[in-house]
Amino acid sequence: MRENKSMGCRVKKAGKSGLRGLLPILLLFFIFTLTSCGSKPSDTDTTPADPSSVATNTKEQPAETQTDASGSPIVDVKIGSDPTGEASPYVETEGGEPQATSGDPSQNEEPTTQAPEETKPEETTPAPEKLIAFENCSELVFATPRISLLNFREKPSKNGKILSKIPAGTPLQRTGRSDEWSRVIYDGTEGYVSADFVSLTAPVIDMFGEQAQVCDEEYYTIDKLNFREKPSKDGKVIRVLDRAAKVRCTAFGENWSRIVVGDQEGYVSSKYLSKEEPAPLETQPPVVVVEPQPPVIENPPEANFTDCNEQIRVTTNLRMREGPNSAAGVITVLNKGTEVQCTGKNDAWARVTYNGRTGYVSLDYVTTVGTADPGQQPQQPQPQQPGTSWSIGKISRKETANGILYTGNGGPLIAIDAGHQAKANSETEPNGPGSSTMKKKVSAGTSGHNPDIAESMLDLIVSIQLKDALLARGYNVLMIRETQEVDISNMQRAQRANASGAAAMVRVHANGSTDVNKTGAETLSPTKKNPYLAANVIAESERLSRCVIDAFCASCGAKNNNIYYTDTMTGINFSTIPTTTIEMGYMTNQGENALMASPDYQIKMVVGIMNGLDTYFGR
Repeated sequence: MRENKSMGCRVKKAGKSGLRGLLPILLLFFIFTLTSCGSKPSDTDTTPADPSSVATNTKEQPAETQTDASGSPIVDVKIGSDPTGEASPYVETEGGEPQATSGDPSQNEEPTTQAPEETKPEETTPAPEKLIAFENCSELVFATPRISLLNFREKPSKNGKILSKIPAGTPLQRTGRSDEWSRVIYDGTEGYVSADFVSLTAPVIDMFGEQAQVCDEEYYTIDKLNFREKPSKDGKVIRVLDRAAKVRCTAFGENWSRIVVGDQEGYVSSKYLSKEEPAPLETQPPVVVVEPQPPVIENPPEANFTDCNEQIRVTTNLRMREGPNSAAGVITVLNKGTEVQCTGKNDAWARVTYNGRTGYVSLDYVTTVGTADPGQQPQQPQPQQPGTSWSIGKISRKETANGILYTGNGGPLIAIDAGHQAKANSETEPNGPGSSTMKKKVSAGTSGHNPDIAESMLDLIVSIQLKDALLARGYNVLMIRETQEVDISNMQRAQRANASGAAAMVRVHANGSTDVNKTGAETLSPTKKNPYLAANVIAESERLSRCVIDAFCASCGAKNNNIYYTDTMTGINFSTIPTTTIEMGYMTNQGENALMASPDYQIKMVVGIMNGLDTYFGR
């Protein structure tokens, strides 16, 4: 019985010891069950309900070993983290319910790190902006057109102050680049734009229906060029650009381009722009017209003159002067072979009548054709005052509804329109047949200084000399006007030339400019797209203009400003025959104005125009 009791006691003790040994195992199982059945935090919620209660082991420490009264070890079981990676807010201990650990590491067995406190958005301190390394460059880029405006910022950051808004398609000079930002110069200021919204490829834009590629390049004009408000021939002309003018092109299209001249933006025809500066125009050496100069005779007018009545012929191109001395003004130039009536002479000079005017020529350059008995009529009728008909030799003069007609030769009929008139007519007429654009009927023209002479008078003087030269060379001539006191519009002048049956018309003019240094001669011709003229008239007018300007500059030694193409001249637009306008020189240039007023230079100009007509007609 004692033995049995003793064994029962041992069993009882062993049972107690066994339970104590099983307790840690059971506790582990209990904790595992808790963590698997609901204590696991949500995968999408990574913020604990009470962040201050979370403790994380910073270093695994060995558990401290304790014994109970029987000497069995007591083990503390600790969990560092749950399977989600989130720190567990609890630590399990043997022999009691789970207890929350303190956030104060000094009150726990294991050192812990307190979770960072969540800050409110308004209390957030901005992180310092990272430094951006820019690669220096120098290239042209363009604001891309997929956005309407591009932010131009003070610094390369979305927080950077916006300095301006850049329109799509604007060319920019890029001075630096990174993956996200471009450093550019816009409107003279350096700033930053997003690299996603600039491109090295120029965009195509619409200019009033005209497609053009945006650019920022320098071009040169290859000829005189109309600078317009719109990309259309109907666009108002802002000004006329000189040949070889340097311009900044901001959009280049097939037909029209947008350019900037000074502070003005406008449009020009693309075909007259070139990236290469045109070479200076070569001027041919002048063809010198040799005319023997009569000796200077200091005789008073009509000194020692004897009246006579005879026909004489000039043996060279000869000046007909207002007085019997070489200092007298020139009335006109008599071409070689011209016959005139001599009414008096002395040892050096002959008093002659020609085209109803009395003047004097040197006897050294005339020969006698025939002599009439005193009191008898001359063998050839004497020309009378303008307004009547007459004939000298084979040349007949007749006033017609179209102008003053000179005939008798076998050559082509040339219409000569001496530009302008004494008084302008500010009434308007169409720019061309059917045009809604209205222009003054006729202006007074320009004028020069030293000597002071109106353009209308200079045009008339040269036109009369040209008429005489053409008659002497075998042409027939229609003079649109022979006096200053007329009122004939530019449209009427063209219509009269058309109706006369003339083979060609030459419009005689002089130029003017606000630039007093500008010089040179040019001819005016319609463009190939002139809406008023037939294609053959346009082509022949251009050929006539080329022949005249080249021969004119060769004769005078003038600067050749080439052909100026325009569709704004009423006197050209109403022509149905080949027509050219010769701008002989600039009256606003003192030197060139003095040349055009001189008799010697006038002869050169006349010969040049006449030679150009010979070339055109193959004579």
